[in-house]
Amino acid sequence: MTEREPALGVWEGAPPDRIANRYYDATTWIYRRAWGRSFHFAPLAAGEARRAAIRRYEEEMAAALELATSSRCLDLGCGVGGPASTIAAVSGARITGLNANVVQLAAMGRAGRREDVHGVHAIGGDFGGLPFRAGAFDVAYAFEALCHAVDLGAVFREIHRVLRPGGRLGFSEWCLTDAFDPRDETHRGLRRRIEASYGVAALRGWGEWHAALAGAGFRVARTVDRASAAAPSDDPWYRALLPRDRTLDSLGRSRAVRALLETGLAVAERVRLAPRDTGRTVRALRLGTAALVEAGRRGIFTPMRLVVATRER
Repeated sequence: MTEREPALGVWEGAPPDRIANRYYDATTWIYRRAWGRSFHFAPLAAGEARRAAIRRYEEEMAAALELATSSRCLDLGCGVGGPASTIAAVSGARITGLNANVVQLAAMGRAGRREDVHGVHAIGGDFGGLPFRAGAFDVAYAFEALCHAVDLGAVFREIHRVLRPGGRLGFSEWCLTDAFDPRDETHRGLRRRIEASYGVAALRGWGEWHAALAGAGFRVARTVDRASAAAPSDDPWYRALLPRDRTLDSLGRSRAVRALLETGLAVAERVRLAPRDTGRTVRALRLGTAALVEAGRRGIFTPMRLVVATRER
């Protein structure tokens, strides 16, 4: 993306502290139909279905955080509840989901009643001012939510406040790799397009993430780029964004089927079966998808920087 490109997503140009909310207002209807209840990437074994990989990665997070039935757990940016449902099921932990987006909270409530999910409830709230007492939780985690934080240091200080001493924070986040060159205009353009298309406040390198954690009083116990740590036989993470097989999700990424979908969405918008501006949102996401794939191929970006940190003081 160059500075001359017009804004495409309805969220582009919103005040920085409102971009993420407007982004999810516009995209949740689409993501629910394309991704199910979990809107995040996962390491892909060769030929593995995306949703199976996502569930496996959520179980990996629960294991990394050593969750138990007694754990009081905070899901930061809980989306529509997919990760919380999986993690509660495999660990027995009591999970409180936090989400500032009312569209997603309503969808999570409906899905929870339909699927009879136990041990999970959600409330509205913002990262910058968590509506909980000090030391309320043993563990907090996030999947691709903290990248929307405008002031990352302030968010980590709030998380530190609501965790008990020795409590753990785990997250899997979007991160620039060491291969990103800020002097390279192609690299900078890919970063700008990803930020704009996905309502991301700023794509940061690991150094920025680490400094914000340390400044808030966290000690990093483990960190790994789960994309680069994949086995040689695994599929690259961005394979989830490309046509792969004859499944409905994969066929929807082919050029011919995309054209049919655009026509169908235009009709659905006119008769109010799809939210207003859905077609515009799809076009913005398509540009973002192309940027993600190219950034992944160049090795300058990962959507899966896995971090486990401990509240020290």
